[in-house]
Amino acid sequence: MAQILELIREDHNFIRSLFDELESNHETRDIRCITLRRELPGHIYAEEATLYARLRNVDPEGIGQSLKEHTEIREMLARFETIPLRDKAWMPALADLTDLVKAHFATEEEVIFARAEHSLSRSDLFELSEGFLQEKQKAAQFAVM
Repeated sequence: MAQILELIREDHNFIRSLFDELESNHETRDIRCITLRRELPGHIYAEEATLYARLRNVDPEGIGQSLKEHTEIREMLARFETIPLRDKAWMPALADLTDLVKAHFATEEEVIFARAEHSLSRSDLFELSEGFLQEKQKAAQFAVM
């Protein structure tokens, strides 16, 4: 099994590819929106329940900022989901959501990952992987389709 930072990076890359496809391929938008609606909240929830919970005492300020960003992402995703695909506001809303999520991912990969690698042992990172996958699976059961 991969360690948690690898799993999170894989999720980030998958979600980035969803955004790229949403922007470029109008024929698959409805299915990609459904996938995004399942994957993004599940990813956020699993991160908070595992990696963020473990790092909260190590880097309270950094984790606090990331949690605020997660709240912003959830709120923006909720607003985005209310816009019909054919509405002229859909593409600008997609661009705003994409920018917010990609900026968060970049910061997380640079700052939070470095903090995790410095503060947690290799076995901790592998141990967190199992919990991350379990939490994502739990979250997927509650995803709104």
